[in-house]
Amino acid sequence: MERVFFTLAALAAAYILDFLIGDPRSWPHPVRLLGKIIEIGEGVARRIFKTPAGLKVGGALILLVAGLGSVAVVIILIRLAYGLHPAAGFIVEVYIIFTTLAGGDLRSHVLAVEKKLAKKDIPGARGAVALLVSRDTAELDENGVSRAALESLFENSADGLVAPLFYTAIGGPAAAVFYKTVNTLDSMLGYKTEELKDIGFFAAKTDDVLSFIPARLTAFYIILAGLLHGKWQRGLKVLSADRNKHQSPNSAWPMAAAAGVLGVGFGGRDHFQGDVIERPRINELGEAAMGSDIDRGLTLFRTTSLLALFTLLFMTYWIRTLEAKLF
Repeated sequence: MERVFFTLAALAAAYILDFLIGDPRSWPHPVRLLGKIIEIGEGVARRIFKTPAGLKVGGALILLVAGLGSVAVVIILIRLAYGLHPAAGFIVEVYIIFTTLAGGDLRSHVLAVEKKLAKKDIPGARGAVALLVSRDTAELDENGVSRAALESLFENSADGLVAPLFYTAIGGPAAAVFYKTVNTLDSMLGYKTEELKDIGFFAAKTDDVLSFIPARLTAFYIILAGLLHGKWQRGLKVLSADRNKHQSPNSAWPMAAAAGVLGVGFGGRDHFQGDVIERPRINELGEAAMGSDIDRGLTLFRTTSLLALFTLLFMTYWIRTLEAKLF
């Protein structure tokens, strides 16, 4: 039972650490190292494989090596640390879980956008939101900046916060790191461009599968948070109508729930690398998102993340005590 409480304390401590400091750029971070490894793997795969089928095989090999390698490293590190001293093991476990969470960093980026808009600094807000989204931001007005920030906040609340917490609950830090590895692979190789569609095929599909439950859990938490803020019925209605309005099978779930609870519209016309993209509208009857909506969005996000933490702590306790009885 003592080990169960170590795990619960590590998960809670990692969440608090992420909330307080986000992702300090001066700290060593495994995801940045992982990005370099993926770049090297892609280069090697492209030198070996030349056909579309071959590139898919290469992408699958990158996924296996990066994913299983990350899991092995985490398991070895945690066992060695706990072998030295329980305190050392706890610190290593906290840090590993912390590195899989992106909620604090996401919140701080969105808060930076809100502060620029509050000062009517539209150029500064465009620069701040450019750190969150891949769309062109140079011509965005207040609505465009606000919508981009809120869309990013809630789309990424699933894979940046709820999913790592969920996988830590069911499989410990190694499971969270495996998810983070797959998600990083998808963010680097999973685009449906001519250059990446083959080598990123398996990364994208695996990420879709692993994100399936967390995306729907996140939508549930947002609706539950809406219940606390008095807007849950509208959120549930928009979620029911618009949950599939995205090219990803998962992304629209938290976005639709949040759009409904906040009463704003998402989607519509955007520019990517000079091209005009018309995306499906989520909550088409919602108001145009403005700077004042970002504060409400951050409040909703904080409540959502706390609900996720407490319910997933309970899941962690239940799973670990069940494992202790069975094994």
